[in-house]
Amino acid sequence: MSVTPASFSLEKALAVLKGAAVLPLKASSAGRLSRIAGKLRLKNKGELIIGRNVSFHAKPFPSSVSVSKGARLTIGDNVFFNYGLDIGCTSSITIGSHTIIGPMVNMIDTNFHPVDAQDHGTAKPIVIGDNVWVGRGAVILPGVSIGSGAVVAAGSIVTRDIPPAVLAGGTPAKALREIDVPQDWIRRYN
Repeated sequence: MSVTPASFSLEKALAVLKGAAVLPLKASSAGRLSRIAGKLRLKNKGELIIGRNVSFHAKPFPSSVSVSKGARLTIGDNVFFNYGLDIGCTSSITIGSHTIIGPMVNMIDTNFHPVDAQDHGTAKPIVIGDNVWVGRGAVILPGVSIGSGAVVAAGSIVTRDIPPAVLAGGTPAKALREIDVPQDWIRRYN
């Protein structure tokens, strides 16, 4: 069941359930049982689509999600975001179902300013597949795709595509080894 922001007031959207706020919070659509624990700074001027059972665990450090006008952030079902999350979406970011995003992770689909005179600051989409685990402090930069079942090690900086079902790490991140991720297996979080 999807709901639209027009059908809820902010007060109703912030109904408390076991210390978590039930979404939607300025979302274009939100699935059932999505929740927030802690402080989530959400700025949505574009399109924010949140699947079922999405959790933002924004404590002890707050999280920030910004979707610019004309941009689209899509979050699949059963996604967990840990504290200190920072997402800057100016064009397109897609996060697949059953994905775990660790603490202090940063995702940006643009540099927000030119690096030099030749750089026109063009946004490039980010696509994160299903059943991905992004470790603590990882940075996901514009224009990358992370394949389904992959694990991005803590502290990695993802500057290029990561294939499916690999452990990737480093600065810049690269595939370190293949991992066993059966088709019907779903990574769980505690």
